Amino acid sequence: MTTFNFKSVQLLELLDADAPTIDVQDGHLILTAERGGESIRITAPLKQTLPQVVNTTVKLPAKRSCKRTRIAGGKKRAGEMNGMAKLTEAKVREIRLILSDKKLTKSYNSRQALFEELARAYDVHFATIRSIAYNQSWKSVTI
Repeated sequence: MTTFNFKSVQLLELLDADAPTIDVQDGHLILTAERGGESIRITAPLKQTLPQVVNTTVKLPAKRSCKRTRIAGGKKRAGEMNGMAKLTEAKVREIRLILSDKKLTKSYNSRQALFEELARAYDVHFATIRSIAYNQSWKSVTI
């Protein structure tokens, strides 16, 4: 390979087919490429000293467990045991008793209106009352 010394280059276009590589050695930037059986190597001094990276380790954040918390006896934290529960079993029984009163439920224009009024009274969403009425939640509580 022949060494060329030059002051500046206006344009040097390299393609993927030229297989260009860039390397840093002894404070010099080295660019090499090949085209049509000919090689080119451009070396330029780096004005500032680059920091050397020495055996670095990256600490990954600890993985959070997605396991469900269970209480003694193997039962889930359901019903009142759930920390997010707004209702107690006694309140759910009251709601079911109110919903089972046919005379009271017929006095409302719709079941939705009844659910909304009970929801305001117990400070929950109407969908919570609806799921209690249709036995979708609090299944373990009976009248």
